[in-house]
Amino acid sequence: MIRDDLPLRPLADLPGGAATVVLCPTARLAGGLRRAHGEAQAARGLAVWAALNGATPAQWLDHLVSSALLRGEVPADAMPGTFLTWPQERCLWEQAIAADDAIDGGELFDRTGMALAAMEAESLRAAWRLDVPAAMQTDEYRAFLRWREREAEACRASGWRTAAEAMAWRIECVARGVGGLPARVGIAGFVSPDPVLSRLLLVLEERGVELFRVKVGSDDTAMPEARACIDADDECRAAAAWAKVHLSASPQARLRIAVADWPARRRLLEAALDAALHGDAVGAGWASLERAWAVAGGTPLAGEPVVATALSLLQLFAHPRRIAQADVGALLCAPGWSADVVETDGRARLEAALRERLPPEFSLDRLRRVVQRLSVTESVPQLSAHLDALGDAQRAAPGRQLPGAWGKAFVTLLDALGWPGQRPPLPAEQAAGEQFREVLAGLTTLDAVLGRIDAGTALRLAQQSARDLSFAPPRRGAPAVELCGLNDALAGPVDGLWLMGINEGAWPPAPRPNPLLPAELQRRAGMPQSRADSLAEQARELQTLWCEGASEIIFSWAGSEGERALRPSPLLTDMVQVAIPAIDALPVADEETLDRIDDARAPAVSDGERIRGGTALLQAQAVCPAWGFYQYRLGAAVLPAPTFGLDARARGGLLHGALETFWNGRGLGDLLAMDETARAEAIALAVAASLAEFDREAIDPLPPRLASLEGERLRALLATWLDMEATRVNFRVAACEEKHELNIEGLPVRVVVDRIDTLDDGRLVVIDYKSGRNVSADSWADARPSEPQLPIYAALAFPDKAVAAVALARVTSDDPGFLGIAESEGLLPGVKSLDGQRKRYAEDEFPDWTALREIWAERIAELAREVKHGVAAVVFADEKDIEYCEVKPLLRVAERRAQWEEQ
Repeated sequence: MIRDDLPLRPLADLPGGAATVVLCPTARLAGGLRRAHGEAQAARGLAVWAALNGATPAQWLDHLVSSALLRGEVPADAMPGTFLTWPQERCLWEQAIAADDAIDGGELFDRTGMALAAMEAESLRAAWRLDVPAAMQTDEYRAFLRWREREAEACRASGWRTAAEAMAWRIECVARGVGGLPARVGIAGFVSPDPVLSRLLLVLEERGVELFRVKVGSDDTAMPEARACIDADDECRAAAAWAKVHLSASPQARLRIAVADWPARRRLLEAALDAALHGDAVGAGWASLERAWAVAGGTPLAGEPVVATALSLLQLFAHPRRIAQADVGALLCAPGWSADVVETDGRARLEAALRERLPPEFSLDRLRRVVQRLSVTESVPQLSAHLDALGDAQRAAPGRQLPGAWGKAFVTLLDALGWPGQRPPLPAEQAAGEQFREVLAGLTTLDAVLGRIDAGTALRLAQQSARDLSFAPPRRGAPAVELCGLNDALAGPVDGLWLMGINEGAWPPAPRPNPLLPAELQRRAGMPQSRADSLAEQARELQTLWCEGASEIIFSWAGSEGERALRPSPLLTDMVQVAIPAIDALPVADEETLDRIDDARAPAVSDGERIRGGTALLQAQAVCPAWGFYQYRLGAAVLPAPTFGLDARARGGLLHGALETFWNGRGLGDLLAMDETARAEAIALAVAASLAEFDREAIDPLPPRLASLEGERLRALLATWLDMEATRVNFRVAACEEKHELNIEGLPVRVVVDRIDTLDDGRLVVIDYKSGRNVSADSWADARPSEPQLPIYAALAFPDKAVAAVALARVTSDDPGFLGIAESEGLLPGVKSLDGQRKRYAEDEFPDWTALREIWAERIAELAREVKHGVAAVVFADEKDIEYCEVKPLLRVAERRAQWEEQ
C-alpha cells in the first residue's frame, strides 16, 4: 500500500468542491467514489452539496497544468514540446522496430505487440530509474536500446515528448510553484508501488498540501464466502442466480460481478444473466431491450456488429487481391450495409452459390465477375452495384497518402456502400457508428508521425484504434449489475460483489516481468509485476478493499476445466466455505395441462407440392425417415464447403463426362480393336472434351497447371478402367446419362442412368459409376435398401425390358471393379448371379430374377408411400448409417442417447 503512514478518513466525511481532490488508480473508481459520496450526503438529508473531485493522477495533473497555462502561470515557451498521444507513441515504436536490420526474421515479428512491450519497458525504466549494468544486458535489452534510440531521435527531430515525459514535466511544474493546488489531496485504491505517484505526493507535501488516505467502505467489513462450482459454466449460472435473488428482494440493489478470466468467460456470463434476468427476451424483437446488466467500462468498439461490418468492407478495399470467402460470406449474411433489408433473401442465395463457384480465397475482381454471371444476382441489384462501386473506388485510390486522407476516403467509401444499412439504427448502433467515424477522423493525428502510407496500413491503424477503444452503449439508467474483470472490481461501494474464477494460477496473478528488461533487475528493483510475493501481497490488500466496499462478498472457483481438475486460490483458505444453493429448475406443468404431440409423422404430401431429391430422397427415407423429411421436403442442408481446385463432386463430373464421350457409339468390339496408341488417343480426346465442357460451364476456366494435372489423372484412370472393361462379354453401349421421369406411387422421381449396355441377346446391363472406394451393394437385399438407386433402375426405369444385370462401377486407380447382381454368371467381371449370392438373397424370399425385380419394385413403392403419407420418425438401424447425414443435428441423436442413459 502507498503511504500507509497517512491518516485515514471516511469517504462520507470528505468535503466536496475544488479544495479536496481524491486521486484514484482508475477513472472508474473515481466515478464510483463520486457517486458513493453523493449518496452519503443525500442520506444525511442534504438537498445540495458539492460533488467530490476525483480523478486519476494523470487526469488531475493535465487539468491542473492546463489551467495554469491558461492563467499565464506557465509561459508558453516553457512547454517542452508537443506531447504525443498513445497511438502516436505506439506508431513511433513500431517504426523503430521495423527499421532494425539486426533482427533476423523481423517480418515475422508482431510489431504491434513488441511496440507495446517497448513502451512499457521505457515507462518502467523511467519511473523506476533503472540503470542496467553491462553484465546484465540481454539481447532483448540491447534490441530495446536500439529501438529506444531511434524513437528518441525521431522525437528530438520533431520536438515530441512521450506520455512519461509529459507526466514528469507536469510534476515539475507543481514543484516550481504552479498555482491552483487544492488544500487536501486524498488517495484511494492504490495497492501497487508507483514511483511516479510517490514523487507527486512528495512534491505536494512540500507545497503544503494536506495528504490523507480515503476509507472507501464502511467499518462493517463483510465476511467473505468461498464457493466451489463444478466448472466455469456452473459458476456463471450460480452468479446469475445470485443476482436474480438479490434483485427480486431489492430491485434498487447495486451488484458487481468481477471475473478473473474476463475475455474467456464474458459470453458465458452474459448468456447466464440473460437467461436469469431476461428469460422472456428471446428473438430479434428484444434487441433494443436495456438489460439489467452492463459491462463496466464498455467493450472493444471493434466488436460491435455495425463496426465489424465496416471494418470487413474496408478489408475488401485495402486487400483486394486476397479475399477470404468466409469473410465475404459473413458480409453477405450480415446487416449493416447495402440493401440489407430488401435483398436479404437474395444475398443468402448468393452466398450459397459462391460457395460452389469460388475457392476459399480469391480476388475482388474475380468476385465481381462471378456475381455478374450468376442468375441469382438479378435479386440483388443494389448489392451488385455496390460491389462495382467498391471495385471502382479501389482502382481509383492512390497507392499512398496521409493517414488522415485515408480516413476521409474510408468514410466516403462506407457511405457509398450503404453503411450502416437500410434499417433505422438502434441507439447503440447509432452511437457505435458515430464513434467509429471519430476513429477514422482521428487518423489525421498520425499524419506527422507516419507520413504517406498505403491503404492496408491505414486500415490496420483503424482496426487497432477500434480494438483499443472501449464502447459503452447509451443507457437510460444505471445498470443493476456491473460486469468487469478483476482489475476493475474496485470501483466504489456496492451492495453485493461476486468474484469469479478465483482459482490457483489465476489469483494471485502470475508474475509478468517485461520481456525487454532483465528480469532479475526488475525483481531487485521491487517492481511488483515481476515478483510473486509482491503480487500475492497486493492481492491480499485488494481483497481487504473489496470486503470493505461491499455488504456481501462471494469468491467462487471452478472445480474443473474439461477433463482437468482445478484448485481454488490459496488466498481462499481462511474463508468460510459455503455450498452453492441449487438453481431453481423451470416449472413443470401438471400432467393434465400438457399436450403430447407425436412428431414422428409430418404432414402428408399435398397436391402440387414439389418434391426434390429423386433417388436420394428414397435413400434417406430408407435409412432414417426424418432425414428424408428434413433434407428433401423442408430443404435443410449443409452449405457446400469451398475448396481450392476441384472438389470431389467436380472430379466425379469430369470422370462421368470423359467416360460418356469415350463410349459414345462404341462397344466392346471397338475397344478391343484399338491398339495401345489408338486407345490412348481416344482417351485423350475424351478427357479433353470433358475438361472443355467443364470450362464452358464454369465461371472461370481451370488454371492451366491444374487442368494439366487433372487431365493426367483422368487419362490414367480411364486407361486402368478400360483394361477392366476389356475382360467383359461382348456388349454395346446403348445410352449414357439417360434421363427418366418416374412416378412411384404418385411421387415424381427424376433419375439419370449413367450407362445402359446392350448384350448380344438384347438384354440390358445397367451401370452406375462410382469414383469412391466406399461403395457397396449389400443393402439391395434389405427390406429398406439404403442404396436404392440401381434397384429403382432395374425394377421401375425399364419395366418392359429384360434387364440382365445391375452393377456399381467402382472406377478407381487401385481397386477397379463391378459390384452388383446378375441374372446369370459371367455377365460382368466379379459380379455373381442371384443363385451365386444365396447367403444374402434367400431363395424363399427371392426365388428367381423376376421375383427379385418385383420385390424391389414393391419395397421402393413402400418407401414412396411413406414419403407421401409424411412418415418422418427418427428411426435407424445403426448410427453408422447416418454418419454422413447432412441434417444430423436436427435428428438430435445426442439428446436421445442422453435420455436413454438417464432412463
